[in-house]
Amino acid sequence: MASSATTPPLTWRTSVDVSAEATASGKAQKEEFICSTDPALLQLDALSDALASELLWWAQPLDAETLQILVQSSVCIGLYHTATDDTKHDTPKMVGFSRLVTDRVTFAYLTDVYVLPEFQKRGLGAWMVRCLRELVAGTDGAPSKNGGENGPLREWAKLRSLWLLCTTPIVANMYTKALGMECVARYRSQPGVPDSGQFLLEMRGPANALKHYAQRSNDASGWKADN
Repeated sequence: MASSATTPPLTWRTSVDVSAEATASGKAQKEEFICSTDPALLQLDALSDALASELLWWAQPLDAETLQILVQSSVCIGLYHTATDDTKHDTPKMVGFSRLVTDRVTFAYLTDVYVLPEFQKRGLGAWMVRCLRELVAGTDGAPSKNGGENGPLREWAKLRSLWLLCTTPIVANMYTKALGMECVARYRSQPGVPDSGQFLLEMRGPANALKHYAQRSNDASGWKADN
């Protein structure tokens, strides 16, 4: 796979019907959003504010130079609000973000995923993660199912694993559904406190050795799932 410096930016689009109760105007409306890997669209001031807020409680503020290194060293997806029924933004507003810390070949770690509070409860977080899945897992030769404008995408064929850490069963369930992940470990759980600690989730890639080893072992033994 080519590095992000040479891979053309990828874009996905969606529209969301928003109820009157969830809008500042008090009127129901349709809102337009895009997800994009285009680094030129990233708004570092917005990302800096998020890193310094309780929204990303695990992070810490970064100076401008360090923040630039962070985004240049990652595969980033920005979530942008582009329009409502009666307004189109000249500059899309960055309202969410996620990034892969990755060698762009065999391993990726998903982190710093957020959607601003005023844009939550619209399904945008799950949509952004599904777009990310298409980026990594491809579209199996078919058009995007998530509003992608990129044509069929090829998978990262040498990817072994994509990992992430999360702290609640609800969030873990969202990633399990959106990325096809499974929980492989629990960290720092407190005795007697249900669902405490962190969940380590893994999405196995095409080159995952354990997946292929298990398949070879099953084939050799004649084991079948319905036995």
